[in-house]
Amino acid sequence: MDYRRNGFPTEAKQVTSGPEMMEFIERLREQLARNLPGEDAQFRMAPMARPRMREALEAAPEVHQSAVLLYFFPKRDDWFMVLMKRPDYGGTHGGQVSIPGGRLEAGENHLHAALREFEEEVGVSVDSRNLLGRLSDLFIPPSNYLVQTFIAYSPEPPSYKPDPVEVEEIIELSVTWLLNEAAVKRGKVRLSSGVIIESPYFEVAGHMVWGATAMILSELKHILQTVR
Repeated sequence: MDYRRNGFPTEAKQVTSGPEMMEFIERLREQLARNLPGEDAQFRMAPMARPRMREALEAAPEVHQSAVLLYFFPKRDDWFMVLMKRPDYGGTHGGQVSIPGGRLEAGENHLHAALREFEEEVGVSVDSRNLLGRLSDLFIPPSNYLVQTFIAYSPEPPSYKPDPVEVEEIIELSVTWLLNEAAVKRGKVRLSSGVIIESPYFEVAGHMVWGATAMILSELKHILQTVR
């Protein structure tokens, strides 16, 4: 099969979720309920010299709680998930490709925060009944965020209304492209401090997806390899 830069098949028909497509969702739900591959799978896409989570947590001056949501939907005979590029606002993660989500507000649990942030950022309301499970926690040393990742799905493609302050671009990543080893690259990336390091990354729609986002997707990829 030929691929465009973003992993879309060059010739494919538009579909919604039929029985065969939903079988994938049920297998994913079952796999997420089992023991997760965890940090070892995450570190396949970790930047060089990144500390393990236990070491990083012990060294952190403070830990902020946050949550993100990986949202699956059917399109072109495949399942896709939603990523976003943040504006280059000069902060720790400015200009990077990320998974919609953010910090917990007062009185929230992680799931509520993930659903709220997803709706605020990309303009899509997610039915909590379509929650499939969650991935392993990930700590992000540069910003001291401990992230919980939830996974949900929709039987129909979403209609986006992104927040222009939070979102520069919506990026759709197909399962087929994530599982394609051609998506895995290695190169130099610039940290918010200006330091340049070497890191593995996923090439998605012409973007370098690296750091915490790539590590989360790496664990998901490991799971999807058993589902497909």
